[in-house]
Amino acid sequence: MLGKVYGFGALNVDLIFQIPKDTAEKLPYQPGCEYVEGPSEAAVLLKLLSNQGILKGRYGGGSAANTTVALSRLGVSCGFIGRVGEDPEGDFLLESLEDVDKGNIVKGGRSGLCITLLLGDSKDRSLVICPNANDQMDYNDLTVNEINEEAACIHLTSFHGDKPFEAQCRLIEQLPPGVKVSFDPGMFYARRGMDSLEPLISRANYFFPEKKEVELLTGRPWREGASELLKMGPEVILCTLGEAGVFVLHSSGEFTVPALKVPVVDTTGAGDVFAAGFTAARLEGNSLRDSVKRGIYWAGRSVTGMGREKYPLKL
Repeated sequence: MLGKVYGFGALNVDLIFQIPKDTAEKLPYQPGCEYVEGPSEAAVLLKLLSNQGILKGRYGGGSAANTTVALSRLGVSCGFIGRVGEDPEGDFLLESLEDVDKGNIVKGGRSGLCITLLLGDSKDRSLVICPNANDQMDYNDLTVNEINEEAACIHLTSFHGDKPFEAQCRLIEQLPPGVKVSFDPGMFYARRGMDSLEPLISRANYFFPEKKEVELLTGRPWREGASELLKMGPEVILCTLGEAGVFVLHSSGEFTVPALKVPVVDTTGAGDVFAAGFTAARLEGNSLRDSVKRGIYWAGRSVTGMGREKYPLKL
């Protein structure tokens, strides 16, 4: 493959806490949901967790970052577009990207934070995000000509703020036609609605929504909603169904590939690793079905450990 796969999304320090059931019941966070808090609220939560939770891991995170690190470990040349703080956490985030090209990462402000809560006996998790520097990402931070010349694919994931979302839309408008686009909206972008996301959905070759995101975007049951989304222009819809696997819809048909049956430790980032395995396989020329199977294999491996512990081994 000529060119790089660029990830473009939020960069966060991921702190993963296991908390007992009685503590979970006192918090306003539900399993499977994402929340945004300001720096002061995040500080209060961290103080509580330091007393009543168990820190299970500290990792570099962010959906696009997880995907590009996994892709890089699979031998794909990758770069990243994003923003970190001018602080020790920012240095940690840059180091956590391993061999991913960091030339399009801007430093300034305070680094983003994502607190993952493993609630009681639930295998699911809640995410509490403090965006910080991520929300300052601006189109003027981008080296557009360099990205256009080097990119084979751009993988987009969500930001909380409007400024970085607008930067993504403007970049995608100017991409050469041969550059592929993959897009994982997450709940933050799903809440924006289909009209807002149309510039990204219509340009996407591969669209990676979760089942509940399809329903939120379209207001329809997920199968009907996936059909509506396909009409907007994506080449393939890859709707992740959790333990049920992945539903794939394209112009020539549909199929479902079941998930692996594995002991689950942490589901954080499973969809990101699926996107990495799928993308790497497609870039190698594998069929659509075989690429989905490859993605599911690596996603299944990833949930058997915390954070990036069980991501693909570095080649």
